[in-house]
Amino acid sequence: MNLKQLQYFSVLAEELHFRRAAEKLNITQSPLSIAIQNLEQELGAKLFHRNQRSVQLTEVGRRLYDHAQGLISRLEHCEQDIRAIVNGKAGQLRIAFTAASSLLSPFPKLISAFQKKFPEIDVQLQSMTTVQQISALSEGTIDIGLLRRPRQSIPAEISTRRLATDRLVVALPSGHPLTSKSVVAIPELAKEKFIFFPRKMGIGIYDQFIKLCGKWGFAPDIVQEAEEATTIVGLVAAGLGVAVVPGGLRYIQIPNLEFRHIADEDAITELLLAFRTGEANLKVQPIGSPCPAGVLDGGW
Repeated sequence: MNLKQLQYFSVLAEELHFRRAAEKLNITQSPLSIAIQNLEQELGAKLFHRNQRSVQLTEVGRRLYDHAQGLISRLEHCEQDIRAIVNGKAGQLRIAFTAASSLLSPFPKLISAFQKKFPEIDVQLQSMTTVQQISALSEGTIDIGLLRRPRQSIPAEISTRRLATDRLVVALPSGHPLTSKSVVAIPELAKEKFIFFPRKMGIGIYDQFIKLCGKWGFAPDIVQEAEEATTIVGLVAAGLGVAVVPGGLRYIQIPNLEFRHIADEDAITELLLAFRTGEANLKVQPIGSPCPAGVLDGGW
């Protein structure tokens, strides 16, 4: 039994007339008759009662018709589903993001707009560091990355778009002398104890922070390290030091924690959207289209 036999059988079962069924199938009556005869021989049962005046389904024919309709319907659905995936209108899209990037306004806007435009696509989200995202993109385990510009160069097989430019801010425990200021200059942080990301994470903001301090003639005294941005600001709130973090974290509201803008014009960090160069997955293309650059919230 094959699909063509089932299609011929189904049309004849609906028309109950060999000439009309053949015309609907765009074939002559002869191949239709042969296909039905072969199918009956294979099943060992008559599918139609036929005489010179009429064609009627047998009990076996009625049961086969029920099965055939289900099979043909599933096949059509399968074809539509596969075509939708091929055309980028269905399937799955795997997106990774850094913890801090999820707090920035472009992140929810990007995801929300994509899901409204492509509701049939299953968007899978997972938190990863920048270094982990670059590896995952290279290995094909994610499709899109939202990451900070890393310390090392990005491999040629990965393309990026600048999604946003985020100001750096200093996180301070409430009552710290610098909370009396609306803007903090880098030299005012020279004698502070810092909580920061480990350098091994390969986060570009680490080297950027070191350079910012070096420009003013000092090396930051990093007394605590934490891999999660939310952990860092939590330790600041506990009074263990201060931290320079992406401005998106200022939306975190916990007791004993305040944020102040950093005056230095180089105190910025880029949020990048990354994907494999020449990506064939059409679902990636809409979300990977060039985004207008600009400082979040219009700048300060």
